[in-house]
Amino acid sequence: MVGFVAAVYWIVKSIVQPFIARYFDVKKGEKDDFNFLVGGMYVANLIPLGYLFATQIWHIFFLEFIRGLAMACVVPTWSAIFTRHIDRGREAFSWSIESTAIGFAAGFAAAFGGLLASTLGFKTVFILVSIFGLASSSVLFLIRRQLFPRDHFAPRIPPSQKPFLNP
Repeated sequence: MVGFVAAVYWIVKSIVQPFIARYFDVKKGEKDDFNFLVGGMYVANLIPLGYLFATQIWHIFFLEFIRGLAMACVVPTWSAIFTRHIDRGREAFSWSIESTAIGFAAGFAAAFGGLLASTLGFKTVFILVSIFGLASSSVLFLIRRQLFPRDHFAPRIPPSQKPFLNP
């Protein structure tokens, strides 16, 4: 059953995500991207609380369906915002740092979550996952104005390594 639950999440996310991505490619400005990103994060971070109330297997399927929709909002908007702010010429390195940070966070969270689940139980882990997720989503609102002072994007050009000399 766990495999089918995981399949619901991945299939829903994979079907919906390209449509959301296409919408945001056509729609200019980063405010909407940012709002969809944070809104999707909030919804996805509430899902573990739903597990506490699930009494039937269809509840878990429904929660994963909703999580798939939420993450379909998060992934393309995060990727778009991140890509627009990468320094030109350092795209591969920037994406590798982003992936490495997510990998470390997932690894440490899995280890710590496993320890907590074995000592305090899964209910505590579900509550803490939601609390930390909602807190991290909320922090994005505190820095929103520094990230997006205007609704349009002006690319940042990194300083060149060598000064330009006229021949």
